[in-house]
Amino acid sequence: MVIGRWLVAGSVLAAAPLPGQGTPPPPSAEAAPARDIVVVGSRIPDFEKVLDACLAEHCAPDKDIAATLALAQAQFEVGTYDAARASLLAARRRNARFAKQYPVAVANLHHANGVIAGHLGLADAEWSSALDTVSAIKAGTAEDDPRVFLERIELGDAYARAGRFKGSEMQYAGIARRAHKLGLVEIEGLALLRIATLNTRLAEQNHAMFASSARQAIDALLARREPALQPYQVAAGQLSFLLAAQTTPGPELDRLVAQYPRQPAGAPARMLYAPAIALTASPQGVRNGFGSNSGAIGLFNAGMPATGMDSYVGQWIDVAFTIGADGRISDAHISRSGDRVALKKGWAEQVVRAISVRRYAPQAQPSYGRERYTFTANLVAVTGSRLQARDPTPRLVRADLGPETTASPTASDLAPAS
Repeated sequence: MVIGRWLVAGSVLAAAPLPGQGTPPPPSAEAAPARDIVVVGSRIPDFEKVLDACLAEHCAPDKDIAATLALAQAQFEVGTYDAARASLLAARRRNARFAKQYPVAVANLHHANGVIAGHLGLADAEWSSALDTVSAIKAGTAEDDPRVFLERIELGDAYARAGRFKGSEMQYAGIARRAHKLGLVEIEGLALLRIATLNTRLAEQNHAMFASSARQAIDALLARREPALQPYQVAAGQLSFLLAAQTTPGPELDRLVAQYPRQPAGAPARMLYAPAIALTASPQGVRNGFGSNSGAIGLFNAGMPATGMDSYVGQWIDVAFTIGADGRISDAHISRSGDRVALKKGWAEQVVRAISVRRYAPQAQPSYGRERYTFTANLVAVTGSRLQARDPTPRLVRADLGPETTASPTASDLAPAS
């Protein structure tokens, strides 16, 4: 679930995900903040009752935060983003001061607030939440605790989402160097994987400029010999495939996919090719306070409908799809949507079309996916005024929701969320 998940290879540049389904988990269960919140259905009143009961009993901050995250997750899934943010902000007011005693719980709360802020186009809040997350985890842990490094990697991700690609790479590289000195091999591997991931995605936008850097970063990770890095090297192998696929025509891509090892039953699906849909970083870098560092920040796809300043409310879709045993996508469709989404001939249709042509590694049995896409635009300061307006360049924000059921979704799921 998106509110509570720490993604190893979250989307850096594009709405299409990186090949993250097969990337390794954080270095250890103890080192990683526990951010998986299980939500069955959208029983918002039930979650509200649990939270109210918790507060009435003056429950401990970590219990308060856990109940709030469950409620906010449910509110997010039905598209009530403002309500989810209000729940999280209220919990932050109650619990931010307890970071020293409950560093992981408070860090999770800030992280969730940043996720929702991103879907609302609140770039400043998204960025400040990333900083708050690092501060919270540092408040109650040692400077060299692996969890501090994990949150610093998240901060690097925030740099990338803001279009500050150079700053993002510098953040990852600094973490890798420090982790190497401390003997934190898995943290080092994760940081090196992030560098390779960033450059691979940049190469997707400008292959001539970034392919060499991506190849160097991938090869540097693959050349390491420490056994603990093996999961990260598997992910680097996926990036190598993705880099090659960027310049491989259709028939050759089919042959390339066929050569990839078949995944055993129960293994996560490994994405090998995913075309970009749109960039999450705005080319209006100066106006939103985030200076861009390269020409790789592209405009939103040509042909997207003009979107007025006030038309972003309710602009979200959930796309459900089946990954076949041959790694091809079938039955990609919009299973739920906001009440203002044009399901045909607009951005939503382009998202479904892009998902439909993804390629995954061959696998022993079909699997299923469900992803949330929000069409929004950052709120930016108006020159010469204290007012804010929507950036004219929109962005797509993606979240992995996981399949709704173990059975293949059907077209009967096509209905706006209430």
